[in-house]
Amino acid sequence: MAAALKSIVAPTASTLSNPTLEAEVPIEIFPVPQSRSVHGNAFPLGIRVKEGHQFQDIDAAVRRIEELAQTGLFDGLLQSHGTILFRGFPVKTASDFSKFVKAFRLPQPHREIGLSGKRTTINDAVKTANEEPPDVKFYYHSEYGRSAHFPGVLFFFSEIVPEQGGQTPLLSSLELYDRLRAEMPEFAHDLETKVSPSSLFAASGKIELNNSRQDSYGFDIQAGDSLDVQRSKVEAVLKQDLQAEAEWQPNGALHVLQKLPAIRRIQSTGKATFFNGFAGVYGRARDNDALKSPYRGLDGKYHLPTTYGDGSPIPTAYLDRLLDLSDEIGFLVPWEAGDVALIDNYTVQHARSPWVGKRSLLVSLWDGREKFAPF
Repeated sequence: MAAALKSIVAPTASTLSNPTLEAEVPIEIFPVPQSRSVHGNAFPLGIRVKEGHQFQDIDAAVRRIEELAQTGLFDGLLQSHGTILFRGFPVKTASDFSKFVKAFRLPQPHREIGLSGKRTTINDAVKTANEEPPDVKFYYHSEYGRSAHFPGVLFFFSEIVPEQGGQTPLLSSLELYDRLRAEMPEFAHDLETKVSPSSLFAASGKIELNNSRQDSYGFDIQAGDSLDVQRSKVEAVLKQDLQAEAEWQPNGALHVLQKLPAIRRIQSTGKATFFNGFAGVYGRARDNDALKSPYRGLDGKYHLPTTYGDGSPIPTAYLDRLLDLSDEIGFLVPWEAGDVALIDNYTVQHARSPWVGKRSLLVSLWDGREKFAPF
């Protein structure tokens, strides 16, 4: 069965090669509208339930996915295509989504450290996507690309599609690296050879129970802990899990600094990938007119300048072109209700489009089997 199923890696295939297995494996690849080709592979790859077939329920679909996952099929497809869009599977609720993602038998759910936004936990494997207002644009970024602790695999589940907008833009960070090397070789060289770009999380307010800072770093805080104890527990997490520098500000804000590579190399393939989130930091600052000292934006927040790790500025011409280039090679996922996207965080960046109407996009973050190698 595994050999027959591997025929779906071919971007132009529409059915499985062995017709005797069609009833046993009622899935096929399909051409995702306006998909791209990256290193000769479709990006993203679409897999759907065949027309005229259906799984009896989510448990039946999960059993089939588990069988295929055990062959290593999805690991290979994800490595080749970066993203797989599943369509037509009986995934309707957060509970269904939880069962679906667990069927892939990934190592373990990812423990988020350094959450800078707001999520609501639905169950042991599922959370809401970032809950910022729908008019807020998110630029392309690797998930936790500004951190030493990041997930390997992401799942997005389109529970409710809004009236307008709300797509999840994706781009191949392999293709982005290739384009940077071709169009801005000086910038690519700086990213590869200079001190690594800096990363800053700025959390306003004191570390207290039941707020987003506890979700970020205050996992061990207990009711009744003094502020000094709370801070010491947060500092222990930063030191042990992130090897990060941190500084408490007079107003209670916490500044966390990590210096990380902007370009990484995939261990399994040796390919270079643009893995970071600094372009989005710059984009937000630009949108809020906060590119000059004192860097206070129209949103009332401070946006520190985007620099290399040694403090030298990254030229705005490079950053502006990087944002434009990302949009040029990006792909807008045309969500349908029930869609699930499986994303390799090592080789794919994602963003968020504003929307009108009700939208529900759920996420599940997992530690994967991929690793980075020394560049």
